[in-house]
Amino acid sequence: MLFPVAGSRLFIADEPVESPRGPMMVPADAWVEIGETEALGTLGGRYELQEAHYMDGSADGGYAAVKGVHSPNTMQIVLGLDYTDPGQILLSKAYRSRDAFPFRLLLPDGVTDRQWYALVLSIGEVFDAANNVMRMQADLHPAQSFQR
Repeated sequence: MLFPVAGSRLFIADEPVESPRGPMMVPADAWVEIGETEALGTLGGRYELQEAHYMDGSADGGYAAVKGVHSPNTMQIVLGLDYTDPGQILLSKAYRSRDAFPFRLLLPDGVTDRQWYALVLSIGEVFDAANNVMRMQADLHPAQSFQR
């Protein structure tokens, strides 16, 4: 099954948590849409590669590889900059906080979503091409696995 993303909506909730544990419990009316969303980045992660080389005279040269520690990828989002947008104001607040905030990506079908807690690690103004509008770029680092 394919999931279209055109028309997806990104939300943040004003409920920071120091150490997220267990399923996300955010009241429906706590979500604030982050307006002017243009690019959504990726959610996922990767494992460190643990390699070992040893001398045993075998044909493969004594090589072994296994998965090590898992780390989430940082999700980079791009928005049309709007200092009056409530979601962008809350995103800026999350950037200034040391705590993780709840995020929700609602796909265009209005049902399918992804929810996760993230630390807002960076935020900045993007000037891009001179014939364009200013944008905001933020890096969201998941503090808990996202829910499918």
